[in-house]
Formats: sequence, structure tokens, C-alpha cells
Amino acid sequence: MLTIKEIANIINGKMIDVNTQNENNVIDDFEMFFGLIKSKQTAYFSPNKNTWSRFLGRSKGSPEGNELIDPAHEEIGLIISEEEAKGLHHPIPQIIVEDSVKALKTLAIHIRNQYTNPIIAVTGSMGKSSTRMLISSLLQDYEVLENRGNNNVRAATYINMLKLIKNPDFAVIETSLNAINYIEDTMLNLRPDISIITGIGAAHFSSFKSMEEIAKIKSRVFNGLSKDGIAIINGDTLFADYLVEQASTHTKNVYTYSTLTSSSADLTPEFIQYQKGFVRFGILNGPKFDMYQINTISSGMVSNTLAALLVLKQLNIDIHADYLKDFQPFSKVLKMKTVKTPHHQLTLLDDTHNASLPAMINAIQAFDTQTRFFKGNKIIALGKINDLGKNSREIHQELAPVLAASNADYILCLDDDLRHAMGNVRKKHVTWYASTDMMLNDLKFLCNEDSLTLLKSSSGGTAFPELAKQLPNVLASNNIQYEDTNLFDEMRRLGRSYLIVDNTTHKIETAVNAEHSMTIDGLGPLIYYTYAANEHVPNTTRAIKEWRTNNNIFYTGREMTNYELLKHISDSPHPSVIYELADRLFEKAANRNKYIRAFIEKYDLDPSVAVNLTGRFMMRERQCYSVHDLYKIFKDYQYELFRFNNTFIIGDDSKSGYIRGRNQTIIFTSYDNPEDLKSLITF
Repeated sequence: MLTIKEIANIINGKMIDVNTQNENNVIDDFEMFFGLIKSKQTAYFSPNKNTWSRFLGRSKGSPEGNELIDPAHEEIGLIISEEEAKGLHHPIPQIIVEDSVKALKTLAIHIRNQYTNPIIAVTGSMGKSSTRMLISSLLQDYEVLENRGNNNVRAATYINMLKLIKNPDFAVIETSLNAINYIEDTMLNLRPDISIITGIGAAHFSSFKSMEEIAKIKSRVFNGLSKDGIAIINGDTLFADYLVEQASTHTKNVYTYSTLTSSSADLTPEFIQYQKGFVRFGILNGPKFDMYQINTISSGMVSNTLAALLVLKQLNIDIHADYLKDFQPFSKVLKMKTVKTPHHQLTLLDDTHNASLPAMINAIQAFDTQTRFFKGNKIIALGKINDLGKNSREIHQELAPVLAASNADYILCLDDDLRHAMGNVRKKHVTWYASTDMMLNDLKFLCNEDSLTLLKSSSGGTAFPELAKQLPNVLASNNIQYEDTNLFDEMRRLGRSYLIVDNTTHKIETAVNAEHSMTIDGLGPLIYYTYAANEHVPNTTRAIKEWRTNNNIFYTGREMTNYELLKHISDSPHPSVIYELADRLFEKAANRNKYIRAFIEKYDLDPSVAVNLTGRFMMRERQCYSVHDLYKIFKDYQYELFRFNNTFIIGDDSKSGYIRGRNQTIIFTSYDNPEDLKSLITF
């Protein structure tokens, strides 16, 4: 504990509203989040916007700490700030300093120097939060200080050092690269007694050049160790030998752990058994086995558990196996959730807490351990790994062989970087999605009776976690009765719909199944046609170029006018016609993409309306539009659409588009034979 006067002396601050009555008031806790202050023995370190942004990486858009102070709040012991907090309803002691970051560090180091109990620092590209939580769970009989949530940046490290004033029995501090990078190595000030590296993987490539550099920076967690300190390293990770070598320059006490039963690591299981919803493993202890169970299915979590067990072994503390059995990781770390729909029951495996390449591979492998327990579809749905910088596509490619070898029946992917990687996944039903709405639609069908679906992505930089959040409710409220077992055949059947629209008023007179309207192909041909109409393309003649889809009708060198191409475009166009027209209309692909983006934005369309150049159905790239999308376009182009025919038809096996009659137009989607609709209007 420290008094207000002692704190002022340590950080060389000016005291305000401090007198002989309160200068000896005791402070036994510190907070940088004002809303968490509930006691007059807690001090508020008020972040200065510019100082904290400059030295601690705090967002420049963050408000001043003083702005967050509730002037009516009375249960606060002290405010430490660079500027006096004014307008308070109660006289709160304040210490004003020239540099709040310098004051924070000075006080944190002072408190750390008085603390004598063990400090355990945990870092790694994956598993650091779970490992920290596992250690704390095994130490639940003691007072343990640990990070709040996964706040593990430099500022959090110093705040946790301040919290050592409570003199906990143990401190388990999770630290990110932000806290040990080239700007500053906080380990030199934290001086942990035990330092752990849970693994090195592809992450943070937006900031660092290579995994070698990441390993080098992660190894800085050992810099604060004394010669009697303890280093614990995942022996299965990349650069394990390098990490051992680096740790050995600081301490002679270097230990490794491994999930491989054949490993020579200091701690390794004799066997691992994957059961439905949990893992059991045994560690040889003299003539008998110590048995452990964790209620997760991740080999990565087994690895993290070994790290935690090794910590307690080095601390000479008895291990209670039941503490592991009761352990609950973050809510979205391979969390199995049973969902009941109106017609059946299914299981979701949510792992959208965060992701690195090793964590993504671990999730897929964990999924594979569970598929034998389920009779329905086995589905892997993925969003991207965030923060990979320019290496993102290359790193995502490494998922291809893992996915190809997985037990998944269906693989669904979101985000551009995964789109390119999925092209290398062979002999699998793989589909890339341009939007979460479209993926949600298809998951409603795929998540059938006793199915298992893995949901995996980073927690940020992708819309996928929001999909994972919505999916249980979407499935639970899905009343659709599916008939076909093939995804795309069923989507065509369900999506068959039409509108009958008055040609003069544009009023919809009849709507059939419009709420479920859907296609499995794209709007590409119609979009290019509208561009030609807008630009008043001249009717010049040119030879067809060599396209991979050319045939004996649309062959290389055939002379065709622009108007001939446009006429073909309006009648279930052949791919070569679309390639040729797009090539003539747009000087560069960038110009074409710019027009498509503007078109989608103008009509408020889903990105799925135009994924590939031709708009053709392709299993690997999900496309879709609705009768309502066609209706929006019709209102602007009703005359141009029928320049060559009284119909405008898109699609191959399943057709969509417009049929214009004397007074009415039929707008339709997903009909095998549009001729069946003509009897509905007069010509």
C-alpha cells in the first residue's frame, strides 16, 4: 500500500486538494478505465491523449482521460493526470504530473521492486490467453493477479505492475508483441520469474517482415529473467531450438513441453484420447499415470495445458485435475453449441475468438477429431486470418492442403485472401462467398440433422464473427422444408419466383415467392449491357479474340458487330460473347471493376450479384441475385432492355430475366423454361 503523499513523492507530482487530513489516505489499487473505479482506495491514472498516443500506442481518437471522469462520482481515492480535473462535485485528491506515461512507469517500477512473489509472463502467436487462464485456474486456491480479458499491450503491462500493490500470491501476465517490440521491452521492468512462449506462427505480418523476426521479438520475453529464472517453451512450435538457445543466454532453467508422445521434451503426455466434446490425456508420474480431462477438443488446448502443468511443477504446487475439468476457456474458443431448429438438431463449433495460421490449423484438426460422432453434414466455414499484411495470400495458401485432407463434406469461405487459397483445395465441395448474407442462406440448408459445423476466423478484420454470432438464431428460426439434397439444385428450386409489373406505372401487380427469390448465377451480362446503353456504344465490327470458351459458333476471328454481341447478351449468352463484349467495353479490368462496384452501390445490391466475369454458375464462387434486384434495374432500363428482343434472359440451365408484354412485364428468377410464364400476360 502507498499513501497519496508517498505516490506524489515517487512520481514528483504537484498535489491538489491534498491536505494533512487526506495526504496519508491509503491507495491499494490503480485503474486506467474510470468506469471500473468503485473505491476510495483506488487511484485513476488519467490517460493524456497525446502523451499516451505517442508513447503507449493509444489511439489518437481516444478521448482525454479527464473527459471520462464522472464529476458526481465520489468513490475514488486519487486522480493522477497532466491537467487538473475541474468541475468535480466532491473534493478528490489529485496529483498533477508533467508526463503521465513517465509517472505511470516510474510508479509501476517502484511497486514491482517491492513485490517478492512469483510473476509469470506468457506470450506467443497463439494460445497465450488460454495458457494464462489455465495457469490462473490451477492456482485458484491462491490470490492471483492476471490480465483483464485479453488486454495485453504495453499500457496494460504497466497497469498490472501497479496492481502488484495488492501483493497477490501470484501474477500471471499475458503480453503481446506490442509490449516487447522494438519500441520498448517491458519485460526488463516486469522482470518475470517464469517466462513462457506458447508458439510462433504467422501473425502480425502487417508490422513485421517474417516469422523469424516474430520469433526474435517473442524471445524478448526472456530478457527480464534472472539467472535463476525459468523459461518454458512449446517444443512443437516453429523456431523451438532458437527459442531454447535465446532463453539459455539468460537462465540455465529452460524447459520444453510437447503434445507428441514420442517427444523428448521435459513434459509430454503418454497418450491423448479425443472424445465427443472433451479430451483426456495421461502423463506418466513414476509407476502410475496422472489423468487429466479438459472440456475442449483442441490439441492446441492440450499444449496450453501442458505449459500450465509445467509451471505448477516448477512452482512445486500440487495439481488438482478437477480444476482442469471445470476450466472454461473464452466463449468462442472451440465452443460446441447444440442448436435446435423447428425440424432437427445440429452442432456448431465456434472458434472465432481469434486466429493465427497454427490456430486455424489446430481448429480444423480439432474438428476432424469430432466428425466421427456426427451423422449429418460436416462443414467448415472460415473467415480470414487478420493482420498478415502483404503475406496474407501466401499464408492462407498453407491452409489448402490441411482443408483438402480434412473430414469436411463442405468448405465455405469468406474474404478475398481465402478466395485465392481455395482454388488449391482439390476433391472437396468448396465455395467462396462475397457476403455473409449469402453464406448464412446456404448454411441454413447445409446444417442438417446431426451436422457439425466449424466456424473459424480472426476476431477482427473480417465480417465472419458477426455471421457466427447470428447463425444460431438464424438456424433456430428456419422453418424452410428442404426437398433436394443438392445445395445448388435446392437453391434454384427455392428461388423460383416472379413479379408482374405494369409497364406504365411500374407498379407490382403480382408477386409469387418473391421473398425467397434467388439464383445461383450472376448479373454480369446485364451489368455490361447497361454500360453499353449508358455509353451509347457505336456499332463497330471486330473479330472475336481467342477465348478459352470459343466454339464452332463463336470462334476466334469471326467478325461480329457490337450490336450483334449485345443481341446475344440478351438471350442466355455464351461465355465467349460475354468475354468479348467486356473486352470491347472496358479498356482495363480495373475500369470494369470500378463500374461494377458503382452499379452495385447505386442499386444497393449484394456483392454476390457479380463475382466472376461471365456471371455463370460455378460451385467455387457463389453468385446470386433476386427478382427485387432485377426490378430495381428494370425501372431505369425498361426501354433499353428490349432493344433487340421482347425478352432479356440470363442464365444457362436455370434462367432469369424479363419478358415484356403489351401492358405488363414479367420479371423472374430461376425458371428452367421461361416460356411457361408467357401465358401470364398478353403480347
